[in-house]
Amino acid sequence: MSKRGFLILLPLSFWACGSPERPTATVTTDPLGKYRTLIGEWVDSTSSPHYTSYERWTAEGDTAMQGFGHVIANGDTVFIEDLRLSMVNDRVVYSARVGTQNNGNWVPFTAETTGADTLMFENSEHDFPQCITYIRDRTGTWNVRVTGTELGKDRSEEFTFRPR
Repeated sequence: MSKRGFLILLPLSFWACGSPERPTATVTTDPLGKYRTLIGEWVDSTSSPHYTSYERWTAEGDTAMQGFGHVIANGDTVFIEDLRLSMVNDRVVYSARVGTQNNGNWVPFTAETTGADTLMFENSEHDFPQCITYIRDRTGTWNVRVTGTELGKDRSEEFTFRPR
């Protein structure tokens, strides 16, 4: 082989034997990432001397969370609700179902854009509440505010959920 042919083939051989192409990393974000801080068992025994409120959240795969809330007064369960966080049309939706309200149907509340420690859900068409807001403080406590208008009057309920 001539010197000239060798000089042409040498760079080609380095190119052909080069390292294989690395696949590009796919960056996926967890659409429920900030909502997963709800996972666990929570209790509010300070908002009222007459009852204690509880919420429990669990992950259900990568795209949903299940919740259960109940209130106990004088040893009796006086309120029960099923809760759900899921992706609907690329939006996070908080849904609540109380067997004795709304014909036992799920009521959806769409997540609004908020800061890292705030979870806000709205449904302006619902009778009450129209807004549910969870604000996490630096101690890990969730301060929950349920607000709206009912029968033409402003109404709100507040809960302070601490880890159980």
